[in-house]
Amino acid sequence: MVVAVLGLVAAACGDDAADEPAATTAAPTTTAAPTTTAAPEPEEPIKLGTIWFNSGVALGLGDIMRNGFHLAVKQKNEAGGLLGRQIEVIDYDEGYSADESVASARKAIADGVAGIAGGNDATTCVVIKDVAAEAGMPLVVTACGSELVTEEGYEGVVHIRAPVKQSQSDSNALSVLARWMIQQGYKRVQGVGVDSDWVRLTHDEFSRIFADEAPDDFEYTGMVYFPYGTAEARVEVTKGVGNEPDLLYLGLWGKDVVVNAVQAAREIGYEGDIMINEVVFTPPEVEALGDLAEGVYSSTGWILDESIPEAAAFSEAYEAEFGHAPDWWSELGYTAAQQLIAAIEAAGTTDHAAVAPLMNDEHGFTTPRGKPLRFNEKGLRLVDDWIIIQSQGGVLLPVGAVPIAG
Repeated sequence: MVVAVLGLVAAACGDDAADEPAATTAAPTTTAAPTTTAAPEPEEPIKLGTIWFNSGVALGLGDIMRNGFHLAVKQKNEAGGLLGRQIEVIDYDEGYSADESVASARKAIADGVAGIAGGNDATTCVVIKDVAAEAGMPLVVTACGSELVTEEGYEGVVHIRAPVKQSQSDSNALSVLARWMIQQGYKRVQGVGVDSDWVRLTHDEFSRIFADEAPDDFEYTGMVYFPYGTAEARVEVTKGVGNEPDLLYLGLWGKDVVVNAVQAAREIGYEGDIMINEVVFTPPEVEALGDLAEGVYSSTGWILDESIPEAAAFSEAYEAEFGHAPDWWSELGYTAAQQLIAAIEAAGTTDHAAVAPLMNDEHGFTTPRGKPLRFNEKGLRLVDDWIIIQSQGGVLLPVGAVPIAG
């Protein structure tokens, strides 16, 4: 451009200008703009999925378990994340049928999660396991009442509750309850529960122990079932109380269901003892029942013991985050997240095939039980005892522990 302009000027000035030597003009010096390196885009978060009750009558139980899981993830993110990346949790609904759980498991896999924690009912947890197995998905099953999770499991699935059936251990969470009832001197036990695989398993284990070990004057009058997913069992409770038990066992869960069933029993004049399905009798149920909660029994795999440093630290963090103390469902959610995170970290990748073989390993962290998380060769958590709890003065307190074996 500079040369072209000079040529035009020369032509306009005539021949004299043309005889003079052409001037040379240096191009102006320019300063290059400083180069800047764009900040690298942050890596996508590692996704973990949960499949727990996210609707319906047991929503409150799902919330408690999700709280524990989310707390463990929050702590890991605040400590720098997993493999240098933050963790994102996607919550899916377990629902109350196999179809609902299958849909959620498939959605989680399609969303690209690195691992799943879920499965609390025997009806739903087995199908979650089956779908996860097809993808080789690392899976922590939490409170499922079916032994099929590990008896027909796969490399990559573990189950962090206690054994529930004779095929797993003759000293399981159900058989020890039946033996406790015998030891307490009850003479007539009546069950009322939701029509689910778990409650039918409860009935089978109770029947087995009572038939083999109860004295001749003991009578188990069976289980009265009502539809799964409903909050009202007044008719069935009335029928059960009509058999005049000295212990009424309620195999049901969800705050409204528990409260309605206990109220129904007391309103029709039942004065005997009541025991509620394991781990679903929590502070919200006690508070809602008020004076009617007094003396009601349940059982659990964990109860807060602040003399254990890990339990005290867990409780302090949980209460600061959610405004109330944790229970066993909280501990299960928290421990499930810890195991998934530890296995991925040990693998150094989110690749399912690399993580799955490490799911059954002990990874060195101490759970709120004050013990490491350990499994048998099939992926079933090894625990020492099962705890009987009772509502006393508006507080759930341990009143006994029965040995249990994985």
